Amino acid sequence: MSENLLIKDFKTLKVWQKANVLEQEIGELVKGFPSYEQYRLTDQLVRAVRSIGANIAEGNTQLFIKRELFHANAALGSAGEVRNHLLTAHQSGYINKEQYDALDKKLIEIIKMLYGYIKRLKLELGNDSDYSHSKILD
Repeated sequence: MSENLLIKDFKTLKVWQKANVLEQEIGELVKGFPSYEQYRLTDQLVRAVRSIGANIAEGNTQLFIKRELFHANAALGSAGEVRNHLLTAHQSGYINKEQYDALDKKLIEIIKMLYGYIKRLKLELGNDSDYSHSKILD
């Protein structure tokens, strides 16, 4: 093996950095949720937000673009799941409107960045036919 082997570092990706910051923020936020939500909403929210960064990291470390694309798409799905759980937290009165709006805005930014990341990966494959912008997030 070559000693000059270049290893991709997911930590340099801005989308992973933003997902990591969000993960830390939500980790602190859920500490204020009711104890009876510990194994329900709290657990689901923490797992989903961790999945965003974890999937970006796992995909970026792959050797094959199709695998990287698969994990980027999984991260995108996890971001949607986090948005849903945050809405539930807001509707249940666990977070206020300002907290919800601020976190949702960060998630929309991450989702848009993931769309761009996915588009770039698809272009590397020479296939961007499945890519479409979501009007909801514009």
